[in-house]
Amino acid sequence: MRRAMRGWWLLMAAAAAGAVASLLASSLPALAGSALVALTSAVAGTLTVRAERSIDRRSPLEPAHERRGPVRRVRDLDDPLAVGVHPAFTLVTDTGEIDRCPPFIRRERSGELEDALRFTGFVLVVGESTAGKTRAAYEAMRTCLPDHVFVRPPTRDDLPSALASAARHGKSVLWLDDLELYLGAKGLTAEMVSSLLATPGGHRIVLATMRSHERARYSSRLVRPEGDEEQHSLRQAAGVLDLAREIRIERLWSTGDRREAANEAHDRRIAKALEQAEHFGVAQYLAAGPELFREWQDARGSWPEGRPRAAALVTAAVDVRRAGYHLPLPVAFLQSMHQSYLEGAARFHLRLESWEQALEWATEPLHTTSSLLVPAPDDHYVAFDYLADAADDTPSFPDVPPHAWQAVVAFVPPADAINVAWSAFLRHRLDVAEQALTKAFVGGHYEAAHDFSLMMRETARDEDVVSWLERAVRAASRAGAPPEKIIRLRAQIAWWVGRRYENHGDVQAAYELAEAVVADSTRILGAEHPLTLDSRIMFIRQLGDVRSPGEALAMAREVADTAARVHGTGHWVYRNARFEVAVWTLYCGDRRRAVRCWRDLVEDSLTEEPETVEDSLRNITAVLMRFDDPALTAEAVRWLEALTDGAQRNDDVDHQTRILLLTMLAAWTGREGDHSRARDIARRAMEDSEKALGALHLRTIDAKLALAHEEGELGDVPRARALAEEAEEVAARVYGESHRMTVWAREEVHQWTPDPRPSEGRSAD
Repeated sequence: MRRAMRGWWLLMAAAAAGAVASLLASSLPALAGSALVALTSAVAGTLTVRAERSIDRRSPLEPAHERRGPVRRVRDLDDPLAVGVHPAFTLVTDTGEIDRCPPFIRRERSGELEDALRFTGFVLVVGESTAGKTRAAYEAMRTCLPDHVFVRPPTRDDLPSALASAARHGKSVLWLDDLELYLGAKGLTAEMVSSLLATPGGHRIVLATMRSHERARYSSRLVRPEGDEEQHSLRQAAGVLDLAREIRIERLWSTGDRREAANEAHDRRIAKALEQAEHFGVAQYLAAGPELFREWQDARGSWPEGRPRAAALVTAAVDVRRAGYHLPLPVAFLQSMHQSYLEGAARFHLRLESWEQALEWATEPLHTTSSLLVPAPDDHYVAFDYLADAADDTPSFPDVPPHAWQAVVAFVPPADAINVAWSAFLRHRLDVAEQALTKAFVGGHYEAAHDFSLMMRETARDEDVVSWLERAVRAASRAGAPPEKIIRLRAQIAWWVGRRYENHGDVQAAYELAEAVVADSTRILGAEHPLTLDSRIMFIRQLGDVRSPGEALAMAREVADTAARVHGTGHWVYRNARFEVAVWTLYCGDRRRAVRCWRDLVEDSLTEEPETVEDSLRNITAVLMRFDDPALTAEAVRWLEALTDGAQRNDDVDHQTRILLLTMLAAWTGREGDHSRARDIARRAMEDSEKALGALHLRTIDAKLALAHEEGELGDVPRARALAEEAEEVAARVYGESHRMTVWAREEVHQWTPDPRPSEGRSAD
């Protein structure tokens, strides 16, 4: 039996969220990109907006009630650099003035952005570093909202006062450049945004920007809408983004963008940028991103031709950002950390410049635009954001080394350790993620237990997870946490106690735990609250085994009806309940109706929410494997063929889901008996995955194991074993010995390893 189809409760938390950790671990490293850095000219063109936010609390752009003087309106803004726009090459005008900001070029999305500001409450402009998103947002705001009060909180801690200021004025703009810096512990929540926008009278806007590498961290592909709405840190941040109207600004300029830019070619900076437009975005070139990246890489030679110490310093700062810490760093920390990057220089006997020379070179602006390291007040520095993105997008660039992870985890405050943990997890460093979460938990952030449970779903560490969650319940109770948070933690415990990977789990204990959670949630939150309904779904999973499938089906139908009536058919609780109805319909004997329910659920997902398809398919497959029914198998193959074909033509379905569908189609085709066709499908899935996602991706390993299985079934046992051994080696090295993909690979190796014992009837001699 294919190892990917075992245990019918496989990856099942709220009928979907069980796959979250697997998806997070399988994400490309680029998704763990560092936070955005936007330059300002406030101090000789070298201070950053991030530095101002984190340290300088007397900015002239603080919330109006926090400073003396008149209210600042949008029409009063006259310096794009002061709100986060990257400076460009300096130009001396005919009158002798220094011009560090070229004329604005309207982008193809500018009209859409302006309409969004007029008719939408929360607008988020997304794009790669130096794509021009902040300038586009700034100019659209000036065009559409000149009379609005401009409010910009310097730091995440200033959000409450900024929100109050924005609410007090009838017409206001809350400006959140680099939105990710305002998310996280004690940061912006969906409730804060909704409350501001619901303030009666006037016109209030939240206008934010976010680098695409950061936006990807909170995508629905990574953060499932199913289940606990605040189940972990990424989900909380994603709840904010769900409220926004997103406008994408592309780094490479379109033909229309370039045509518009040609009208401003009298500015020689724009003329030069247009010459490079086939290779770089115009805004990217103006901010000198590619040139800075080259200078950094070219500095590794021996002094004086090279700048090896400076290169090591910049690499250290860039790796801190890639590790998930976004704020400026004290110079003493960078001076200590960069030493570990100089081992190669010592090994090759490179001559080094002095520390002072290295720091001076790294912080010198290129053509008065950006510098590799951007100074902030009090001897703090942060790496230019473009460098972190470029490093992650360069295949040959080394990943964050172990010594850097160790330094970052030791340095960051407990509140920021959770973000570092997710960055580590996305880069397949589960050990580092656990260290960072431990620091957060010990530092008083009990919510780290949620994150720990999600990261451990694909391991065999059930007891560790339950221990973390139980400690979190005690810590939350002592801290006087809201009842909803404690109920969520208790529901997680019930799931982990009762989960049945490979048919293990204490069903009776889970039944009693879930029953108590339902009773308390009903009493505290009400019978129709989403958390209460989700707790009942958790209870249903145990009810069907402890008592009867019929009772489970009746309750599942009742929950589905209530969810649809109260919360609507698009709500995650309704989708979860639909899945439970299908499960217990099957166990009550009506297999055809169960399959139809699942088919409708998945087809709806492909149209409305393609990112949820994997969760549903994994669970459906696990359930169907419990029944040896050739007719069901044939129907599953036909169904998967149709889904796979539809996914190839649906641009909203990403590579991971398409490859998953191919892999599952191969498995079911083999189960139906057509191993030759199954082998061809599995080979296509593996090759497509290697090309699109890389050899280390979980989807690639899974497809390789599918191919190994079909090769073995066709009689090529050496080939099957070789493929399985390759998959096992990669899975163990990247994801760990206890990861379920490693366990499955090991089982596949064992299946195709000849038994060394002598055949029956033959002498051992």
